Amino acid sequence: MSQTLVMHYSIKLAFTIYCFMLSFAALAQDSLSESLNIPYYPNGHELQSELTQVNILSPENASDAPVFMWIGGGAWAYVNRHQEMDLCRKIAREGMVVVSIGHRLSPALLGENKREEGIKHPEHVKDVAAAINWVHEHISEYGGNPAQLFIGGFSSGAHLSALVAMDERYLKAYGHETSVLSGIIPVGGGYDIPDYAKAMLEEDPSLIPNHINVVFGETKEEQLDASPTEYLDHFEVPMLMLSESYTYPFSVIFEQALSDKGYSNFEVLNCHNETHASLWKKMSFQEDCHYRDHIVRFIETQISTNGN
Repeated sequence: MSQTLVMHYSIKLAFTIYCFMLSFAALAQDSLSESLNIPYYPNGHELQSELTQVNILSPENASDAPVFMWIGGGAWAYVNRHQEMDLCRKIAREGMVVVSIGHRLSPALLGENKREEGIKHPEHVKDVAAAINWVHEHISEYGGNPAQLFIGGFSSGAHLSALVAMDERYLKAYGHETSVLSGIIPVGGGYDIPDYAKAMLEEDPSLIPNHINVVFGETKEEQLDASPTEYLDHFEVPMLMLSESYTYPFSVIFEQALSDKGYSNFEVLNCHNETHASLWKKMSFQEDCHYRDHIVRFIETQISTNGN
């Protein structure tokens, strides 16, 4: 199947997640504390909105627990932090404080619910950096350890988690080095935006004005600016990358670029038997999921190895 169907699946996924959620019974909270709709920009800030908020899940009596920050997928235009809560609850039950991050959205020009207004790069990743800064300053109030911050995301969230960890400008705006992160876990993303745009063009030229340009800008320079592959010299944060059958070609490009630079602080799990949608569904809803277990083991290994 063509690479560019990834975008179609991402958009369909964003529209149908709610339907999937209705088909699953609500899970018991297992003594989790949930704090919802917490702004990460300060009061009165011009960017404070319903979108620029986080949801936090803490195990009962959590103290200095590892922190896993998660950015949902949705083509940078349909992301909804509330729709990631099933996955977040399951990971929180492993003894972690989990933060579901929302961010401002690009125009939604595809699908049924079109929306003309929105933002483009680098505004999404600026929000993510602001959220990381807030978490670093406040997560101890929720039982988390600010010295053990991990960030991951699905689809567009995968791209943003990689970008904020590799393009040091965004965290430096808050006085942080990328080393404030103990690990990154991008799942099912694209990391070389010009290559991603080329794939979109080959499948459906209308995706260029209706998706690529409104998210990243019209020029190659703008698209390179949004590409984690452009910041390989700053790849210091250990990484676990997951792909599935549709985003595998994009992950290969990223993996090869890292290997060519001589890096070894990353591992890749290619879930070839999964589609873009099925990987998200299994990670979110299956009670036992070895993909999710792999993420938990990666975090535990980094903590054990690095001792922070």
